[in-house]
Amino acid sequence: MNTKSGWLWQVIVAMVIAWAAESLAQSKSGGSLGDVLKSIGMTKPASAKAPDFTLRDAGGGAVSLSGYRGNWVLLNFWATWCVPCREEMPSMELLSRNFGGQGFTILAVNQKENAAQVMKYMKTHGLNFSAPLDMDGRVHAAYRVDGIPVSYLIDGGGNAIGMKSGARDWASHDVVEVIRKLIGATASSGTVGGSLELEPTTPLPSALRAKGSALLVRAQQDPFSEVVAKLPAGEEVAPIGKASGAGEFWYMVRTKSGAIGWLRGAEVEESKRQ
Repeated sequence: MNTKSGWLWQVIVAMVIAWAAESLAQSKSGGSLGDVLKSIGMTKPASAKAPDFTLRDAGGGAVSLSGYRGNWVLLNFWATWCVPCREEMPSMELLSRNFGGQGFTILAVNQKENAAQVMKYMKTHGLNFSAPLDMDGRVHAAYRVDGIPVSYLIDGGGNAIGMKSGARDWASHDVVEVIRKLIGATASSGTVGGSLELEPTTPLPSALRAKGSALLVRAQQDPFSEVVAKLPAGEEVAPIGKASGAGEFWYMVRTKSGAIGWLRGAEVEESKRQ
């Protein structure tokens, strides 16, 4: 084998080894970040850099995307007249309550509606996340929003890494697990690389029911918060998340009627299906 052929062969072998190592590392890590986002219905945005903006919210305060640098942001575009938007708002509120203050926030950019109209809608439906007002439509234009709802997932560096067109149940178990893992990965390393392990640390029960008498499903992890549903004794609910604090834990649940809220863990038990 001449010197030139030997050198070329060494390069080819090195490339094959590198490719094999990368494939093995990805298979052990649980899949690429793109695969993780695809699992919750998100696709790669056309533009990687999320355009910054500063808007007034419904309460009159200034809101800037760059003000949340270092946090994960779910940037949603919506309007009160949009039926699919209204359908996904309760699940966005629950996602916000579950992860707010933990390196995650929701910015719901309203399309060309006035502050009084948006504020009334937010209060009526118990929505507490920020709702910046895009009165002239320039932010919608910057993100090339043709129809609503549309949501972007933006990382701590201001990069748009995922996009979802249309409504989504943002309180579903798969979304909750992905957001929890993203926050955890960022907290431990400061960044999220090309792969992410998705296996939950503690699997949720398939179904829950009240231990004794009927229970009240609460809007927040607070026994004095608003009641969103009444759970009759023996009726099952589907757990979609779990949060702990102050020496107790709560389950985020979905009732048979479709209501989403919280139940104290001490008051429910796993329902063993035959």
